[in-house]
Amino acid sequence: MTVLLLAGIVFTLILITKQRDVASIGIVRNITYKLKEYPMSANYWQAGITLFVANAALFALAFVILFFLPYGAMAGLLMCIPLSLFTWVIFSEVWRGSWKDKVKMTFIGSAFFLFFLGWIFWYYATLEPAFPGDDLFMAWIGVIIASIFSIGAMSVSMFVILRK
Repeated sequence: MTVLLLAGIVFTLILITKQRDVASIGIVRNITYKLKEYPMSANYWQAGITLFVANAALFALAFVILFFLPYGAMAGLLMCIPLSLFTWVIFSEVWRGSWKDKVKMTFIGSAFFLFFLGWIFWYYATLEPAFPGDDLFMAWIGVIIASIFSIGAMSVSMFVILRK
């Protein structure tokens, strides 16, 4: 599992450093060209809510792959991370408004990860032991791991979208 985590981190760093190359791929240019016609590309509320929904859908896809497919962790790393970065690059390239509004759009869209982090802490705070003397240490480890992944995903999302 540690090897998969390290491979995912290295893979993410490689994709982030090659972000401009990804933005110049023909399919990304075609998608951004078509999306720039919509008012979403200049309204930070519409773009932020769309990004929020996209992040929620990507999270749901990763959740389904992780828990319902054999070897889901490997499939998730190989598919969901590039798909997320691809989506965030498209949002970065589609934006036509000011830099200040782009920051607002990014915070609105990445708020999904803050809501998820809040749910994680609420779930842990209201967790009851299954039986007297039950140790909740493993639940605490799960909270720490989920927090790291949520903060990491939010940071990478903001970095990719706000990078010039």
